[in-house]
Amino acid sequence: MGTTNKRNNIIVKIIPGLLLILFSILLFAYYPKTTSKSQVKETTRHYVQPISVDLRKTQHDSLFKNVKPNPKANRVTKENKIKKKINFKSSVPYKLKINRVENFVMIYGIDVHGKYKIPYKCFICSSAKNIKNTLLGDYRLNDRYRWHQMVDGSFAQYAIRFYDKLMLHSVPYFKQSPDSLEVDEYNKLGHFASLGCIRMRVSDIKWIYKHCNYGTEIKIYDKKGEKPPIPYEQPQKLDKKNTKSSWDPTDPDKKNPWKE
Repeated sequence: MGTTNKRNNIIVKIIPGLLLILFSILLFAYYPKTTSKSQVKETTRHYVQPISVDLRKTQHDSLFKNVKPNPKANRVTKENKIKKKINFKSSVPYKLKINRVENFVMIYGIDVHGKYKIPYKCFICSSAKNIKNTLLGDYRLNDRYRWHQMVDGSFAQYAIRFYDKLMLHSVPYFKQSPDSLEVDEYNKLGHFASLGCIRMRVSDIKWIYKHCNYGTEIKIYDKKGEKPPIPYEQPQKLDKKNTKSSWDPTDPDKKNPWKE
């Protein structure tokens, strides 16, 4: 009797322990294992893919829908490519061709064969109100003036004579000062407006003044409806009420308020 009771007591004590061990084994087998910080980092690095954007493939993507092309940058790039074809070993690398009825000035560069066949730049201009006063023919650039008083008493920047009193020059000013632009005359660019000279924006005539040497050829001709091989930039229309309009917007002068 005593031995039986002792055996029962041992069984009663062992069974809870065995159950606890069994429960622990099951819990360990089926419950997810905890992850260390180092393991988290490794897992993150494994699943997060690097972002790679191929701009060539995303030019029409919504990310770029508000990005506007820069026509000026494109124009400069094209000019640089054309410029490489011009033979600058020539003492007179350029020739001007002016269509007086369509009011544009084409600049042609000379090629290695000595022919002015490379279209390089195009500028809008204004020829004479009475078109016959802008004479047709072939001429050469000669005298030039940083400022010059014209026959009507107005003043012009970068005036270059090509025949008698006929010149290439800027739009007229009321006085010899870049802040006295005749706004109405500026807004006539592209139309017949002068007394016989060829008027241009300051930036355009300054380029000719700087790059086209004495003796550069000019051809003035008529060809109605002709489109220039290189399109010219349309001038900005000026409002007389705007105080900035006393300046040519293209004038490179540091004091030009359009550059603020």
